[in-house]
Amino acid sequence: MYKLKLVSLLLALFMTLPLMAFSTNDERVDHYLDILANSSQSQQIQMLNRLQWSGITDPRLFDVIVKSVQESNWASSNIKLSSYMIRALGYSGNEKYYAPLEQLSDTKSPVAALRRHAKKALQNLSQFTRWNKALANNKLIVEGKSVEVTTYLKMLDVNDVFVQRLAARAMYHEHQKDPDLLASAAEKLKTLYTQPGLDREAQDTAAWLCKAIGQSGQAEYIELLHNVANETPYPKIKKYAMKFAR
Repeated sequence: MYKLKLVSLLLALFMTLPLMAFSTNDERVDHYLDILANSSQSQQIQMLNRLQWSGITDPRLFDVIVKSVQESNWASSNIKLSSYMIRALGYSGNEKYYAPLEQLSDTKSPVAALRRHAKKALQNLSQFTRWNKALANNKLIVEGKSVEVTTYLKMLDVNDVFVQRLAARAMYHEHQKDPDLLASAAEKLKTLYTQPGLDREAQDTAAWLCKAIGQSGQAEYIELLHNVANETPYPKIKKYAMKFAR
């Protein structure tokens, strides 16, 4: 029952905030700042959750987030939003937020749930520092695409299954159907699904890639998913290939 409620909540969140295409990250940050200032709590939460695959590191955004957390009165109505804000600080990959996160994770922090989220954000911080740096150093040339699609194409081009998974999750949740993006995800899936000795993380990434191309509903990717389901030796990959090949 709890799982069903959680899935319903996440689906509701991803359907609440309309997707917009931006030419630059500055435009995207301006839009996100406007959401923080003027939108409902559910819209803010959806935006904060999307930051994990945004590649955004701009302190202009994260300084506002950390200030909001620090100035929160910890009322029960604010705990959920504060939790997402705390987790978002981890996605920044910026070490300047280590100290406030460490303070929030301290046992003297008044709310146990926020302490847990702060500890998780501290773990994420070092991971996203590495991932965001790899993304920034990526030399893939992308022209004529929105900043979101450009970011996801570069994520798929990074030689790290965690970063590739973030791109696949973004594609799935945002229903991305850009032809080049789908083609890139499909090529990445082809390199993974029969590869011997895949660890659990790589298998999970391949499963998300099945979801990413499957949500397009396009015949060529449905055919690929049928092939994946028939040929992969990995039960998890087979499961999602079959699910999205229908």
